[in-house]
Amino acid sequence: MKKRRLLIPGFVVMILMWALSPALSAPLSLDENIKAIVAARANLQEGFDFVVTGDNRDGREVYNRILNRVRNLHPLFILHTGDLVATGRPVEYEEYAQQIASCDVPIVYVPGNHDVRSGANAYRKYVGEPNWYFDLNGIRIIGLDNATGVFSADTVAFARKTLTSEKICVVAFHMPPPVRRWSVHAMVGDRNKAHWGEVMDLIKGAKAPVVFLGHIHLFDEMDIDGTAYIISGGGGAPLYGQYHFGKPEYGFVVVRVRPGGITHEWIPLN
Repeated sequence: MKKRRLLIPGFVVMILMWALSPALSAPLSLDENIKAIVAARANLQEGFDFVVTGDNRDGREVYNRILNRVRNLHPLFILHTGDLVATGRPVEYEEYAQQIASCDVPIVYVPGNHDVRSGANAYRKYVGEPNWYFDLNGIRIIGLDNATGVFSADTVAFARKTLTSEKICVVAFHMPPPVRRWSVHAMVGDRNKAHWGEVMDLIKGAKAPVVFLGHIHLFDEMDIDGTAYIISGGGGAPLYGQYHFGKPEYGFVVVRVRPGGITHEWIPLN
């Protein structure tokens, strides 16, 4: 009996390869990227650099330029301050995964309000847990979820458990607290309902040197109780020049962690 050869169209093969290839999906996985960061840090003798950017949704061309610039700097990782997609639909996460597939720098994310507009299930499926931390020797990187405009009781409990003065804590969450000039586009104003005062007290108690934020599409920084709160939201979404503060520019922050301390520099995308 003559065997018949099964012919599979080329486009079907391509789809199967995309679906089965971990190289295309791993860059979006929080757990996989944290493992890569910790492993890479073990090979470094002294300090390290990382980059902070966010709010790239609806700005694919700008975000591609940022990723290309960042790759040339060889940071240990990218800290993304949220709003990586526009509405949080699964197809958007799949498109984003393809966009960053060639990026060889691990990226860790905190969820933004746009990322959960269609619910939080897709974010958890494609990215991972909204609250997380990892340690790099004496440095602790902490991501907190305030994508809905508040810190939930679970997030406050997580912050209480992970923020400590025994390590140098670097914190990130998406929406700025409604403090002074940032109150025009920030978290819910009532600190009791939003719990932002409680989280900021924990940050102050831990003597965290820096907190990274997004949501307002520009660069700005403010000292609050001895901690530098820095907005890096120039990742590609339309810039906010109407507020007349900060720098409404596309770009990113380079953070340099050295034995003598932590410094940062805003790099505009010219």
